Amino acid sequence: MSSITEVSASQKSAYQRPYKTRGQRREIARRKHDENTDQKFLVRVAVAAGLLLLLAVGIAVRSWADRDTEVAATVESPR
Repeated sequence: MSSITEVSASQKSAYQRPYKTRGQRREIARRKHDENTDQKFLVRVAVAAGLLLLLAVGIAVRSWADRDTEVAATVESPR
């Protein structure tokens, strides 16, 4: 009599991603989007503040230079 041997499939444990519901996936995507938005907003605010600071310093330097030239012109005029 011939014996029939069954070959069992190998029981390798492959990595299986944990199942997530649609709501869980949406919540993860929403949090990821919110974090990126916050960072972009902060970068934009920093750039805008830097530009305003440069503008204010530029105006101050320009007015200071104009005042120095006016003082020099008035000192030389009485001669």
